[in-house]
Amino acid sequence: MASYREFRRETIARRRRRQTRRGLTLVLAVLVLLGLAWVITWAIETVSGKGEGADADSTLDLGATGLAGSVLAPLPMENPVTETGGGVQFASMGPVQQSDGWTYTGMTYEKICLPACGRVDNTYFSTALFLGDSVTEGLGLYENPVKDVATVRGYRGATPGDVVNRVVMTDYNTGEESVPLDVAAQMNPKSIYLMFGANALAARDDEAVEDSFIAYYGQMIDLLREAAPEADIYVQTMTPVAADYSSTGIYKERIQRVNQKLANMALEKGVYFVDVYSALADENGDLVAEYSSDGLHMVAAGYKAWADCLAGHVAYSADNPYVMGSEYYIAE
Repeated sequence: MASYREFRRETIARRRRRQTRRGLTLVLAVLVLLGLAWVITWAIETVSGKGEGADADSTLDLGATGLAGSVLAPLPMENPVTETGGGVQFASMGPVQQSDGWTYTGMTYEKICLPACGRVDNTYFSTALFLGDSVTEGLGLYENPVKDVATVRGYRGATPGDVVNRVVMTDYNTGEESVPLDVAAQMNPKSIYLMFGANALAARDDEAVEDSFIAYYGQMIDLLREAAPEADIYVQTMTPVAADYSSTGIYKERIQRVNQKLANMALEKGVYFVDVYSALADENGDLVAEYSSDGLHMVAAGYKAWADCLAGHVAYSADNPYVMGSEYYIAE
């Protein structure tokens, strides 16, 4: 019996010694890990120049630290330069903080415009509706490729607000009075071409006027989509004016600014935007002198140039009647 008790005590003692050794081993492992973490932290802070007593604005000299041969790229917070004796220099690598001398600019309206895309013949415009003011009126008045082909409703003095508010207006080419939204609904065109602006801007040279004009323009597009849901809608730039045109509120710089707003609005609404301004402007951005009637409206040559521009900037469709030799023409 005594020998069994001694064996039992010795077994318990051995078990306790093993538990003690395991506990000491765990404690030692924790201490080693903590020590390694401290060493790594110290090394990072020293290399980055943020260790105790380091100069926060100093540049790290990798050659002096002996790290030039092992560092492949600068640390994220630094842009160091190695010695010029043979090591790779990193002066132009790594993140660089931008200066305050920059601004973000969006796309110019020329980049939003529909690019040239084949060329359609005049029959394409037989299912097109042109809505606008007296500038658009000339498309139905002077000889040009869309006259007597397209449905042109140019209402003198009209603004997008008049369309939205369903004002009854007179088309002086035909003498007919109509509500533009009703014309669109009754015709159900395949395409609608819009150009407004001269009358709205002439009211007052004020950015608030421009913002109101753009807001009404967007509402007009929404209502036209309801009236003619099958139609492709084309928003056209305002046309240029002559260099000596002196009407209050309508001048080159303002027209270009409004064209940019129109482009952004068209992009937001998901409709096509066509740059007819460039087709009618000279090298100075003014209306080509030979196209001008009174500085704002045009003669036949101007309207022909306008219509020619539109014929080359139609969204692609296999159903379009492309001119023979045009990019998408398919012989029957």
